[in-house]
Amino acid sequence: MFKISKNLFIPCEIQALYIKPINTICIADLHLGYEGIMAEYYGVFIPKVQFKEEMENLKKLLKAFDSIPEKIILNGDVKHEFSETSYHEFKEVSELLSFLEKNFEEIIIVKGNHDNFIARVTKKFSKVKLVEIYEEKDFVFFHGHKLMKSKKEFKGKTVIIAHEHPSIAFYSYTGKKEKIPCFLYGKINDYELCVMPAFSTLAQGSEINLIPKQELLSPLLREIDIDSLEVILVSNELGIKKLAKLGDVKRVMNYL
Repeated sequence: MFKISKNLFIPCEIQALYIKPINTICIADLHLGYEGIMAEYYGVFIPKVQFKEEMENLKKLLKAFDSIPEKIILNGDVKHEFSETSYHEFKEVSELLSFLEKNFEEIIIVKGNHDNFIARVTKKFSKVKLVEIYEEKDFVFFHGHKLMKSKKEFKGKTVIIAHEHPSIAFYSYTGKKEKIPCFLYGKINDYELCVMPAFSTLAQGSEINLIPKQELLSPLLREIDIDSLEVILVSNELGIKKLAKLGDVKRVMNYL
């Protein structure tokens, strides 16, 4: 396991977090049903590979533990479409939750901005709890598309959000660009913040080293010194690599 802090760990080369004091796994931004929605609503046809890839990654994640934790938190955007739950989403979310119920005693879904009407699926599963925000001990989980608590209430806490899909964009000498998902972590005033990368293999998200601060998706990130956060890359190909603070990464890449 890669140690982010005394309490937070990355179990393996998968975009997932292990919170040791509460013995809990957390993943976020799965965006299930993505290919079906793109085809049905937008006429964009993408090979249907994401669900298979995510399930393979989830199985790999569980193998990283000698004893699988009893609880998993899905920190928002389990499904992709903003409005109704489509056939594609219903099918994939149902299959995911069936798998999770076989492996976990408790499944917490923290609603993201894409999770409207997800209760249509989750109501069938007895181990699933659907919430807007989840708190346990000194840990606060919310998706990140809106600020769920006053920042004064974060004092002494570890805040874990998603939504931004942070990644670092690298350019080769030929100009080819590659995005690698990353965690962002650091201490902000009197609390700790961890921003999770997307578990989705298609919705790679924000090029955090290129996007102007005012264009970030998360209101919390727009209000803090995001350049002070540490960047930790995570991918199946690269493994887990701690880079530097985001501000330093930006400066080095601008120089190159």
